[in-house]
Amino acid sequence: MEIFLYAGLILIGLFVVSYFSERFHLPSILAFILIGIILGLYYDLPEELKLGGEAGIIVLFFLLGLKFSVADLLIQFRNIWKAGLIDLLLSFGGTFLLTLAFGFSVPEAFLIGCVLYATSSSISARLLDREPDKHKDVNRFVLSLLIFEDLAAPLLLTSAPFVLGAQEFTFVKVGTIFLGFIFLFSALIFLTVFIRQKSRVVDSLYRHPDAGIGIIGLILTFSGIGIMFGLSEVLGAFIVGILLTEIKETRYLKRLVTPFQDLLLPLFFISFGMSFELTEGLPLDWFFVALVVWGLLSKFLVGFLGGRAFGLSNYHAIESGFCLGPRGEFSILFITLASGAFVTLTGLYIFVSAFLGIMLFRISTGLTDRTHATAQKIKQKIK
Repeated sequence: MEIFLYAGLILIGLFVVSYFSERFHLPSILAFILIGIILGLYYDLPEELKLGGEAGIIVLFFLLGLKFSVADLLIQFRNIWKAGLIDLLLSFGGTFLLTLAFGFSVPEAFLIGCVLYATSSSISARLLDREPDKHKDVNRFVLSLLIFEDLAAPLLLTSAPFVLGAQEFTFVKVGTIFLGFIFLFSALIFLTVFIRQKSRVVDSLYRHPDAGIGIIGLILTFSGIGIMFGLSEVLGAFIVGILLTEIKETRYLKRLVTPFQDLLLPLFFISFGMSFELTEGLPLDWFFVALVVWGLLSKFLVGFLGGRAFGLSNYHAIESGFCLGPRGEFSILFITLASGAFVTLTGLYIFVSAFLGIMLFRISTGLTDRTHATAQKIKQKIK
């Protein structure tokens, strides 16, 4: 059938785009978003493409959760909570106030604050992997802060429909969400104990030739349970990832699941690009410029102030500030709650911030040298 021919050509095309993007040291998601924008000019967003993309982002957050056990998360939280609060106050709170100052409503300011809050885990983690010479303390701080954001952002995503007026705030719905948290974390504790006590049974299950099917089913089931309780779908997937860290050989699990992510995640970014509405032109006004400048400045301050609270030296705290610019997958999830020109405004911001954030990361060492030297001269003059 022709559909197989078209599907094959599309997948080959996506691979070629990804290949050349990586050759120029740019994460391929920027190219996928651009492809989506171009396609969106001529075609409507198919529901199947949207669902496939959502499945891809769910699998992505499973893999993020698979990096950290419960014990690791507790240790990380103890070290990073101060920087995490600074991040919330500046990236979310500062953006909220900035948006209000430009005359936007409280719900709109809340949504834009959420968009500017979360750094892209997929972009930043990939950039760190490609920079083995990046100081280990900078690497550890950035990854720890990303984990804090990945835990805080689903809570913002869960509360967003109430703030935006998409759902009516009632005690029943709030109670349902609370029960959802209790259920998911109770399941996490129960299944963790089961895995520890029945290690042989679990080992035989995930060594089965069709184990990948069962794991994907478990991920989607927990995500669906989260949605039933009014929670973010990515929270359930993240919890499953944390749960399966109890299995010793997580590399095998990653090999099973990563192909699903590689196949589906590009669909998420393409469908995001297709959601742009460019009929009214690009929203390139002073507010957009303010968002871009504040987005980079706020993350630099978070990197420096949060890095110092984390225990980094002044030099490495400055370097961390240049590594937190890109926004990505969580910001896109918040945009799905908006419509019309608002999607174009925030979507274009994500694209620009991802590009500028990547550029800053790549030249972060040189920028840090200059910034630190300038700060030292100013300090000497003051003395």
